[in-house]
Amino acid sequence: MLNESVISKDERTNAAIAHASIVLGFLSRGVLGIVLAVLIWVTQRGKSQFAARQAAQAVWWQLAGVIMAIGAFLVWGALFAGSIFVPVLLNHSRPEPMMPYTMIPAFALILVPIALTFAWVGYGVYAAWQVAHGRDFSYPVIGRWIN
Repeated sequence: MLNESVISKDERTNAAIAHASIVLGFLSRGVLGIVLAVLIWVTQRGKSQFAARQAAQAVWWQLAGVIMAIGAFLVWGALFAGSIFVPVLLNHSRPEPMMPYTMIPAFALILVPIALTFAWVGYGVYAAWQVAHGRDFSYPVIGRWIN
C-alpha cells in the first residue's frame, strides 16, 4: 500500500483526472475521456510511475466500457427487433394483439445497458476519488496486468 506522503499532490491530481475523464467520455461517447487518459499516460510515464499506471488503467477501463456498452446496446436492439417480428411470425394476419406482450418487456430491458453504463462510469469516478486521496487503485482484471 502506498503512503499518501510519498505521492505528490500533482501525481494524485493527474491520476484522478485520468480516472475521472470517464465522465467526459460518457458525454462524448467514449472518445474524449480515452483521449485525455492517453494524454496523461503519455506525459506522465517518464515522470510518475503512480500517475502513469493509473492513467493506463483508466484508458483500458474506458475502452472496455465502450466495448461493453456497444455490445449491450446491440443485444438490446436485437431483442427489441425480435419483439416486433415474433408476433408477425406467429400470426402474420393479425400480430397487433400480441405486440404489447413482447414489446413492453423489450422496452423495459433498455434499463440493463443503461444501468451497466452508469455503473461503469460510477466505478471510474470511485477510482478517481481513491487515487485523489493517495490510495493505489486497481481495477478488477485490468489492474493485474498493468504495471
